[in-house]
Amino acid sequence: MTGKPFQSKLTPHFALIKEMRRKRQSWQEIVNHLKTLGITSDKGSVCAFFKRHRRRPAPMGMEPEIETQTARRFAPQTPSLDLPELTESLPPESEFGPDPLTRSIKKKWGIVPAT
Repeated sequence: MTGKPFQSKLTPHFALIKEMRRKRQSWQEIVNHLKTLGITSDKGSVCAFFKRHRRRPAPMGMEPEIETQTARRFAPQTPSLDLPELTESLPPESEFGPDPLTRSIKKKWGIVPAT
């Protein structure tokens, strides 16, 4: 396969389209503005380009080889060694007995944890 890979004629104008959408302009208004720049398209094509470009800015297989946010997000993190000192004590026992909403499930089913 020879030649240059396909690139949309709207790609250089993505920032302009994004800014116009932020200003709540319609797709037809965006198409009319692009016509003044010499780009012919229709509102359905511009809308489809915008939606695709937000999800995946580069065509499949042509993504730049940089570290993505997901790779950084799931990278192992070193635990912090400066843990705060917990000095707050537990609230006093209620005179009405344990709260059924906070009661341990293990006790509910008869499984008593070893102390």
